[in-house]
Amino acid sequence: MKAHPTKAMIYESNAKEKKMLDKKTPEKMKFFEGRMPLLLGMMLILVAGGLLIGSIFAQQPPSAPPPLVSDPVSLLTVGAPSSAGSLNSVGYTDRIVASAQARVKQYPDDNKGYSELGIAYLQKARETSDPTYYTKAEDALKKALAIKPDDFDSMAGIGSLELSRHQFRDAIDWGMKAAKINPNKAYNYGVIGDGQIELGEYENAVNTFQKMVDLRPDLSSYSRVSYARELYGDVPGAIEAMQQAVTAGGPAAENTAWCRVQLGNLYFNSNQLDKADHLYQEALVSYPNYVHALAAQAQLRWAQGRNDEAVQLYKQAISEIPLPQYVTALGDLYASMGNAAAAKEEYDLVAYTYHVFEVNGVNVNIEKAGFLADQNSDIPTAVKLADEAAKERKDVHTQDFHAWVLYRAGKYHEALAQEQQALRLGMQNALFFFHQGMIYEKLGDPISAQKSLQRALDVNPHFSIRYAKEAADELTKLKSGQ
Repeated sequence: MKAHPTKAMIYESNAKEKKMLDKKTPEKMKFFEGRMPLLLGMMLILVAGGLLIGSIFAQQPPSAPPPLVSDPVSLLTVGAPSSAGSLNSVGYTDRIVASAQARVKQYPDDNKGYSELGIAYLQKARETSDPTYYTKAEDALKKALAIKPDDFDSMAGIGSLELSRHQFRDAIDWGMKAAKINPNKAYNYGVIGDGQIELGEYENAVNTFQKMVDLRPDLSSYSRVSYARELYGDVPGAIEAMQQAVTAGGPAAENTAWCRVQLGNLYFNSNQLDKADHLYQEALVSYPNYVHALAAQAQLRWAQGRNDEAVQLYKQAISEIPLPQYVTALGDLYASMGNAAAAKEEYDLVAYTYHVFEVNGVNVNIEKAGFLADQNSDIPTAVKLADEAAKERKDVHTQDFHAWVLYRAGKYHEALAQEQQALRLGMQNALFFFHQGMIYEKLGDPISAQKSLQRALDVNPHFSIRYAKEAADELTKLKSGQ
């Protein structure tokens, strides 16, 4: 078999399991300023893979504080068996926090109690988008390490914390330290692999995730298998693995809802809208008002031509947490409906949000660069930001953003080189193909431009509120020889 070695590992079979792996209106600004701490918290949480609570607490919790778990780090990562579905409910993490708080109060020198508490606080940050939980988590984990410097759970927990802060190299370093202490625990390989993914070290990440799924095939490892398969262009395999993640489930409702949304997104991105709709609705039933499910359903309603419903869903989502990608999508939707004033209001909010991130020390260089490129605004700043991000991050999404920024700057040959890098793994990403097609058109290669634009629309004719119609119009123009 002459397949890429990482692909071979992804599909290797073991024990019958497929493996891998401008200025803002005062009223609106006042409304969102009160939500900026939540926004900052959520932005820090959204790292590939994320933190996932686990099955170690699959048993019914007793009325008194339960015995200290033997592997508290599993709280964040592993899926519970499907039989634990009755525990898959909002509030589950709160019970774990209460239990751990009671334990450290009774036993203040118990490093395991502190590590369990710190990890539970990380999950609370994920569920609530409240960044104060990061401070609490760091404090608890540092107390655990002060008591026992070689505590595996606390080291792995700090690695997760560094992922949330976008300090990917530091996260890998902490993960490596933990691996030396105990190489046989699956969770730690998720920390290491997520950091490697964010830096574009894909072969290393695949090897790391392979170890993870070998050790423990569950919600956390299956979801990483899914992403790896998607990166390498195997959408059916990615769907299969994410379905396994959903089936595995976990006692924290948010984690399983997240997997349902990701599975729905895989269907949406391959133009299977009915299946996507079903998954988004399931996610909202299990975890009401879930911001990612609301936004995903909004995009779906747009694809179905139900724009008014899409607007209301996007509004609902950003009233929960004004994440820039969803505020941008609402702006794009308004623009597509001919409401330029409303679109500008949303875009202004996005620009303000990125300013807040920067003031608070959050590195959003590549995200801001991509937004400026889409707006075709302040391109010199966009180039500077994208160039800076690309010095360390070699992941395909950074390279695609970089290519689009260079395209807007008129640096078409450099843009093509970056887009080819973004497509090097074979990922079936319609937006990437659209960018490539537009770059080819500027380079005077209409045949290649047609092929790329057609491929984008073949993958998903609804790939972007902003760009899907432009792709179709440009393709028609090229075919007519205009």
